[in-house]
Amino acid sequence: MNGEWEKAEKYLSAFTKLDDSNHSKKMFFELRKHKYCEALCRHERTEADSIFRKDLKVFSVSQNRIDCELAELLALKDLRENEQLSGYTNATSSRAKLIDSLKLLVKENRILQDKLIFPCVNNSALSSLIKLICPSFEKETKEELIYLIHQFLNEEEFKETLHKLEQETRVFFDINYFREYITSGEWDNAEKYLSAFTNMNDNTYSAKMFSQIQRQKYLEAVDRQQKLPSDFAERAHLFDDFKVLVERNPMLQDKLKFPSMDKSRLLSLIKQIMDWWVPYCINVMPNANNETISLKDFPTVSNLRYASSILTDKPNQEGRPLDASSGDDSNDSSCFNDNNQSRESTSLPDADSAVCAKSLEKSVNLKLQLINEPSECRTLLLPDNSFGGRVVRLIYSHSGDFLVALTQTATHKLWKWQSNKQSLEEENVNMESQLYQPSSKLVMTNDIAADPKDSISCFALRGSHLFSASGGKISIFSLETFQTLATFANPPPIATYFILLPQDLFAFGFDDSSILVHCPCTKKTKAKLKGHQNRITCLAYSLSLNVLVSSGADAQLCVWDAVGWKKLCSKFLHSFQTGLVPETTIVNHIQFHPDQIHLLSIHEGQIDVYEAPTLNHTSQLVPDKMDLPITYATYSCDGKCIYVSCKSGHVKVFDTSTLELRCQINLTAYAQPGTISLELYPLVIAAHPLEPNRIALGLTNGRVHVIEPLESEVEWGKLPFTDSREFSTTFGSTALE
Repeated sequence: MNGEWEKAEKYLSAFTKLDDSNHSKKMFFELRKHKYCEALCRHERTEADSIFRKDLKVFSVSQNRIDCELAELLALKDLRENEQLSGYTNATSSRAKLIDSLKLLVKENRILQDKLIFPCVNNSALSSLIKLICPSFEKETKEELIYLIHQFLNEEEFKETLHKLEQETRVFFDINYFREYITSGEWDNAEKYLSAFTNMNDNTYSAKMFSQIQRQKYLEAVDRQQKLPSDFAERAHLFDDFKVLVERNPMLQDKLKFPSMDKSRLLSLIKQIMDWWVPYCINVMPNANNETISLKDFPTVSNLRYASSILTDKPNQEGRPLDASSGDDSNDSSCFNDNNQSRESTSLPDADSAVCAKSLEKSVNLKLQLINEPSECRTLLLPDNSFGGRVVRLIYSHSGDFLVALTQTATHKLWKWQSNKQSLEEENVNMESQLYQPSSKLVMTNDIAADPKDSISCFALRGSHLFSASGGKISIFSLETFQTLATFANPPPIATYFILLPQDLFAFGFDDSSILVHCPCTKKTKAKLKGHQNRITCLAYSLSLNVLVSSGADAQLCVWDAVGWKKLCSKFLHSFQTGLVPETTIVNHIQFHPDQIHLLSIHEGQIDVYEAPTLNHTSQLVPDKMDLPITYATYSCDGKCIYVSCKSGHVKVFDTSTLELRCQINLTAYAQPGTISLELYPLVIAAHPLEPNRIALGLTNGRVHVIEPLESEVEWGKLPFTDSREFSTTFGSTALE
């Protein structure tokens, strides 16, 4: 219909050739004949003569009569002088007739008959294809692939495919496309498109949008019955209302801006995809020059089991990390095991990276420190004559001279040391820590929730004052006298977490998913932040970036600008192995590394590291089933290691830069004899603010243990190793079946 004859012939040539059959030959002839006739109509004799000699002469052998007739047209001043072409009016009507005749030829052409009906596919075929291509990719990489496909479709103007991809992947809400449905009165399509991103029960904005669509659909149906004209001005006004609702809707805010993508990234992604699949291709035939790869009969994703996800760099033979451009493709798979080696799966590059992360290849049984006995480390059981229940919160003072615990029964305990410079051995033998009790004999006890299930505990230190809550009001205690100085924030909502910010500000997280930035001195609220769909579980602040990060029971992390308090970005927790959000959606804790950029996220099934403020997902630790669930994790004060506690009773020490397991401290090394059971394990860890190898553990029996390496050791895991102290390097190693 556009007269693009070369493109039309090129497309047809992909399916059939001129000599395949009489029907094919007739189709090519009709295309070239119309191209020839239209050149004559434009009085472009030279072009028409070229078409006749180059494109139509091929048919002269079998169609001499027609060849002669076409040649005679060159001599005519007007095509209509030819009897058969006397009815010619214009190019558009002539092309329409051509299409009708071509349709008949296509249907009669046996070569094309089995290609006329598109096969029935999954409604989410595009999404399924992306999952098939990169099943183990992290969410950010999948989204990037989607964006690149989206950009390609947009540039090629494949409109329907483009918007189908938007709906299936839910990564970009096209407000202009939505406006087309509104202004044209396609209410069912508008509702269907909106439904791909949100539903009526998500929030008030979504509910209002759906109700307005349904209301307008009903009103226009009534108008049609009464034969009233459509009110286009009303539709335009309605869209203005929708635009405001879309921009304010937390379900859509992050999907309104399409990122600027570098198309060259597609090549990197294709390389990553091939790198991931290569180890699973059955017919991989190496030769002297390179690998010949066959993708026949490769196993489906469901047949794969993955090793523990750990981000590492593979050293080359000289001990240096391999450069991304080294050309060594022998280690490009991200989760591959054989009988002799363990290759731990890596994270994939972030949105700004153009290369694949490499993996660390090493022997399964590296000699790492396994601590089973009290004699293999220094331990200190803090004195306690009370029965306050499980320790649910634990924190050191900024100088490390005292430690505060909050129990499940809403009571606090405070231990003091005269000098934090003393080693644990000296403290234990010569100057035992003191369970502090003021002369007033007061006990710091929080207001508790009316319903026990609402008793979420949180506290924060500010100088000699403790802010604390256990599901009821927030209390302010004096750490000198244990006196309750004030209470505030009477539920509902219930305070679930709070931290101090610069300029005398506090950030409070609540069980209604809101965050309040408040100044207690002026009693003024600076901002109320909404972005989560479930209760706030933790808050973390980066001084260097000046951003606040929140985590929730909705498996989501949000980054907030601490100047204007606008949401910068958000990201949902997911598994590198499955690409899915975990079934248990609670992010229990988050913490900034001392560099104020890397963010530690703790979930009962995995530990993740992100880079703020973009939340690029850099690495993930996944425990073996025997260690589930993870109860807590924290950075050491120097940020060089990560301490992880598990319900198994193990405390594991990982190197922050490589995520290699340096040491495992078993329950038998620190717990009192006679108390060890399946119900005894650490719930919380407090890292000492000055001593990177010292930690305090809060246990389920209410006791607190402080541990550090032996004096002969520089740090955890630095002893000369013997065979009796061997241990697996992975958090929980599993092999491919």
